[in-house]
Amino acid sequence: MLADTVPYTGHTSEARRIVVEVRGRAVVGVRAGIGRYPCATFGDVGPLVVRERGRAAIGAGGRFHFSAGEPAQRIIVTGTLRRRTHRITGTVRVHGSIATGQRCASATLRFSAAQR
Repeated sequence: MLADTVPYTGHTSEARRIVVEVRGRAVVGVRAGIGRYPCATFGDVGPLVVRERGRAAIGAGGRFHFSAGEPAQRIIVTGTLRRRTHRITGTVRVHGSIATGQRCASATLRFSAAQR
């Protein structure tokens, strides 16, 4: 994490930790714990922790859409940054195939994170 990157930490609806890293007017990284990650016939391969870097611009209203990772394990985070309260709320989802070759996807999880 770079010095000017501000971490927002919180929990998902599965009570797993999430950290959204913000630099200026962009989301630059996400670390999220996923409890259940079921695959088509292989079954549940969770829990897993996903760490991805990228860049997603934060719009004038505070909304952003962060999507990063290889097709085998892609994380999608959508949310709203509220600068007045120093909080981010939104959803996180992971989908792909990992090493099984089968389609896997987490549920869409809600989260809330505060600036630390």
